[in-house]
Amino acid sequence: MATLNTLRTRGGVIVSIVIGIALLSFLLGDFGTSGANMMNERKMQVGKINGEKIGYTDFSNQLDYRKNVLETLSGSNLTSEQQDNIQNQVWENMIMEYAWMPGFEEIGLNITETEQLDMINGSFISPIIRMYFSDPNTGVYNGTIVQDFVANISKDPTGRSAMIWDFFKDQMIQERIFSKYLNLVAQGMYVNDLEVEQGVANADVSSSISYIMREYSAIADSTITVPQADIQKYYDAHKNSFRQTNSRDIEYVLFDVLPSEADYAEAEKTINNIAEEFSASETPFQYAVLNSQEQPDKTYRSEEELPAEMAAFAFGKDQPEMYGPVKEGDVYTLARVADVKMIPDSLGARHILIGAGETERADSIVTALKGGASFDELSKIYSQDQAAAANGGDLGIFTADRMVPEFSEAVINTNKGEYFTVETQFGLHIGEVTYKSTPKKKVQLATIVYRIDPSDATQQDIYAKASKFVGEVAGSYENFAKAAEDNSLSKRVVRIKNTDRNINGLDNSREVVRWAFNGKKGDVSAIMEVNGNYVIAAITGVTETGIAPVEAVASQITSILRAKIKGEMMTKEMTGSSLSEVAGKFNLEEKQASDIEFNTLYIEGVGAEAKLIGAVTGAPENTVSKPVTGINGVYLFDVTSRTTLDNVTPESERVRLEANAESYISERLMQALMDQSDITDNRVKFF
Repeated sequence: MATLNTLRTRGGVIVSIVIGIALLSFLLGDFGTSGANMMNERKMQVGKINGEKIGYTDFSNQLDYRKNVLETLSGSNLTSEQQDNIQNQVWENMIMEYAWMPGFEEIGLNITETEQLDMINGSFISPIIRMYFSDPNTGVYNGTIVQDFVANISKDPTGRSAMIWDFFKDQMIQERIFSKYLNLVAQGMYVNDLEVEQGVANADVSSSISYIMREYSAIADSTITVPQADIQKYYDAHKNSFRQTNSRDIEYVLFDVLPSEADYAEAEKTINNIAEEFSASETPFQYAVLNSQEQPDKTYRSEEELPAEMAAFAFGKDQPEMYGPVKEGDVYTLARVADVKMIPDSLGARHILIGAGETERADSIVTALKGGASFDELSKIYSQDQAAAANGGDLGIFTADRMVPEFSEAVINTNKGEYFTVETQFGLHIGEVTYKSTPKKKVQLATIVYRIDPSDATQQDIYAKASKFVGEVAGSYENFAKAAEDNSLSKRVVRIKNTDRNINGLDNSREVVRWAFNGKKGDVSAIMEVNGNYVIAAITGVTETGIAPVEAVASQITSILRAKIKGEMMTKEMTGSSLSEVAGKFNLEEKQASDIEFNTLYIEGVGAEAKLIGAVTGAPENTVSKPVTGINGVYLFDVTSRTTLDNVTPESERVRLEANAESYISERLMQALMDQSDITDNRVKFF
């Protein structure tokens, strides 16, 4: 248990750096019934990976497992971000298990027991193990912590240590197998001498040009006809360009639940009554605890640590006994100085951490220390914080807010060189104060926060308006649009992807997202509550994962082919002996651009025109170019000057090209694997 508690002690740092995952709240209740039929089974599928059906129960069990691991490591509740991350992590692990691992095994990629031992205590430590078992302050890997952890697994009757170690091993093995695969593919990438030579030639030349550009909009779209056969031909040749992901188009109206004038008047009356009682209270901090809508901060603050207005109140001369009531937005604030102390800014201590409630052992350790025993030796023998024990239990120099409040308060209230015991969420600490900076004046503020919230009557009134709107809609999108107009409500339009958990600009809107993916085009929702407000939505479009049908992309293809036709027409027309002659013919402005190199991504004043950049690099000087069809129009140019840069060597170019190749592998390999994995992701319907 000792090293498990050590991991938990440092869990906040470890989890934030390494895992970043947590279980999403259980939102749907008990779907399982003994009489579930085949139809219900299909409905309860979270997705499909490489032909393997992922059921809701299986996925939830994996989430529960991850939740237990994370909560055991951190000893804290899960944040909303961690909840989202752990769900994605579980899904990615299932893709690895069902889609990728079978292929890796087929080509002989595996991890032997000897390799596993080497990854823990050998020459090639796994980055997973290194991160979990490194000192969070120094970043140095400590193999003895791993050995101690493994040695004590059998002594943990809860089984949590074994669960965590299995988790570590699974992650370690998956990471190493994928690294092997990545390296295997990387060996097939190389840079030859011809590429290096061409790269040096391209990079060592900078060009300046004069140019003109005739925009495609100069020819009216109405004059260009694109045959349906050409649209179909283009679609057949470029189908992969029209891949789409599962998404929903929705429109929604929002009924904001805001305080009424009566609510503001009542709030003002209430805060004035609170202020009168607060100013007369002999125990201001206790009064604030009982009456504030936010828990008051017990920390003692210096003048520099407070906002200017609050600092002036707390430390200024001839200031009133009470701050406020001050209203900012819909929040009132009141404050009184509850206590004043002379407290150091910086503290130092060392500690021995033992199990919670082990007071007799703590007393024995304190007695031994007072009798001359070595703090260093006792920390190595008894402390569950092995990272600190490696330094004689020393925690270094820290500010009070860096430690849990109980520990910091004990250090503050103990003289330098003296011992103390204090119990925190991590266990029972036997501590010694090693350092205190010069004390300075600090205050403890009793702060009352009072938010002006809509009353029950206000909420009921707005809900009645939303209900009236739903009645007018009667489940019809046509009625939805009309009712929104009749009630002067703004319709908001948004596209939601199946990987979204909220609607952009509408926090905590997961219920709306789930509803949209469980519905069909034309559906109109009931009233949904989001952040205390009411939302009614309608599904206006449904897009499924795969290749978009030609009908859905016909207008996009038409635009592409229309621009191509215009480009061909302009190419034939834009002829002449000089730029000025062609510019005069079409009333175009002759412009200049400089610093054009082959490896640049865009031209200043022009934009990202790859064809133009390539044409400029290979064109002769002082010669009018052939027309270049770009993204926005057709270009003619004349290279007015060239500069040899001589800032690229064959060696540096080879390094650059190899780095690009490695980056390409890292970027594209994962996408290629995903494309071949036959994945259907329906998580959004449940979570």
